[in-house]
Amino acid sequence: MRWRDRLTSAPERCGVYLFKRGGKTLYVGKAKNLKRRLLQHLRLSETDVREAAIIGESTDIEWIVTESEFEALVLEIDLIQLHKPKFNILHKYGGGYPMLLLTEDPFPTVRVVRGTEHRGVLFGPFLQSRKAHRVKRLIHRLFRLRTCDPMPLRNEPCMDYHLGLCSAPCAGLIEAEEYALNVASAKALLSGQVAEILPELYRKIEEFSSRMMFEKCAQLRDQIEALENMARGQAVSALPFSSADLFYRLGPSLGLFLVRGGKLLSKRIYSFRGDGEIEEFVLGYYCANQIPEVILTNFPLSAEVKRWLRSRKRGDVKFLRKIPSKLEDLARENLGEELNLSLAPEEFEKKLGIGVPEIIEGFDVSHFQGEGTVGSCVVWERGRMNKKRYRKYRIRQSDSGDDYASLREILSRRAKRLRSGEEPVPDLWLLDGGPGQLNVGVEVRDRFGLKLKVMALAKGEEILLTEEGREVKLREEPLLCRIFGLVRDEAHRFALSYSRKLRAKSVMEDVLSKVRGVGDVRRRIIYRNFESLYDLLEADEEQLRKLGLPSQLKQEVRRYLKPFKD
Repeated sequence: MRWRDRLTSAPERCGVYLFKRGGKTLYVGKAKNLKRRLLQHLRLSETDVREAAIIGESTDIEWIVTESEFEALVLEIDLIQLHKPKFNILHKYGGGYPMLLLTEDPFPTVRVVRGTEHRGVLFGPFLQSRKAHRVKRLIHRLFRLRTCDPMPLRNEPCMDYHLGLCSAPCAGLIEAEEYALNVASAKALLSGQVAEILPELYRKIEEFSSRMMFEKCAQLRDQIEALENMARGQAVSALPFSSADLFYRLGPSLGLFLVRGGKLLSKRIYSFRGDGEIEEFVLGYYCANQIPEVILTNFPLSAEVKRWLRSRKRGDVKFLRKIPSKLEDLARENLGEELNLSLAPEEFEKKLGIGVPEIIEGFDVSHFQGEGTVGSCVVWERGRMNKKRYRKYRIRQSDSGDDYASLREILSRRAKRLRSGEEPVPDLWLLDGGPGQLNVGVEVRDRFGLKLKVMALAKGEEILLTEEGREVKLREEPLLCRIFGLVRDEAHRFALSYSRKLRAKSVMEDVLSKVRGVGDVRRRIIYRNFESLYDLLEADEEQLRKLGLPSQLKQEVRRYLKPFKD
């Protein structure tokens, strides 16, 4: 087939085209101008692998002229869902991500489902299937919603009841009122709206305690902890919308970030070639997933795509280009290029005589005028900081401001975990300090028989000290400075923030014990959700409401503090 002759005969109208092989559709596309778009496919096939595959595998082409670009868009989506072409991005991502369904039953439970046509309340989506199943298991473990579906009637409960995963409504072992409280708690966890349920759970735990029902108290304690963790939020909290999806493009990468209940729920990174694929991905994603209240992008969406999304939601959806700074910072951090280590082997071998370490652990000690000494351990792993493996320490033996003794205790505690296999042994320990700290590190390393290097880096002169006696001026070595400076600074930041947090907690506990209207229940909620009085006083009414705290609480705290300011 002479492709140029065939494509040149296409009309200069908007419409949809289908590349075919026999009776099978390989690719469906839309165009404002069919002739111009199809000739573009032919030109790109000379340099682009995907375009070459579309042209190379196709034996025929068809097109359908439409009255408008919106009609072309709707027809394109329908044809892709009908034919499922192998080269369409929309088909690849149009299957829908798993969601959790809270069913409509006398004794509701949770199911992992796909699509949006279900009876009940949907939560999600979850961009990783395993996460949806993990949350489902958590719901059963915490709130003991029934695991059998549909629910049978039994004389004796099944094994899940004895494993603590189900409250056995099938055997009549739980009252409907208590089960309803568990359902409300599960719904609060999934939605992030915990204000109404938290005080009720605290009251229940007091009731069960007075009746010596300690097993139920333990269950409620776990529920309270999970709900308060949800109320505190994750990396981004207190966003100005409760339901939003962010599509953030940086180079060839596209990040999808899901915000639910005002908090970041999930994220996933994709890689695409151009604008057409990204817009097609957005359409494919919403073919089988719920459309939120707000869709944020750092790139334009066409008017036809916006119109289709509004029609599919059957309600208002806002399209915003102004992204909250905290959310944008998180997106850029996730999409930003990782540290390029291609030049590292030569630098490490030449300046330090070692290969590039895969894992570096950084340590620092912090205290306030010799009191409240704490320490930190941060982990640099294969080019980036691994915050999941950070650890903080409260000094047990020496609380006199002796940095060497404190560092010795921190390293010894860490070394025990490394030697027992609880954590992978790093290639290098980096200590914040000079020769004294370096000697302590070598001493602990040798005492526990660990095979790793020890180095020290003090603030100011930026000179890296090695146990072999090397002194490397990092200001003259940009790559090494970036790696070791990052680890040292992060260890210092993490230790200092922990020290400040403990001091702030102590002050807050003292003040709240004297503020009117703050009883034991409210104090526990405050202690678990605010690191300092400043954080409490800066919290907005919505944040307090979610935790079940009265809006006048801040005024009572300020009233108590006012005489001290005067």
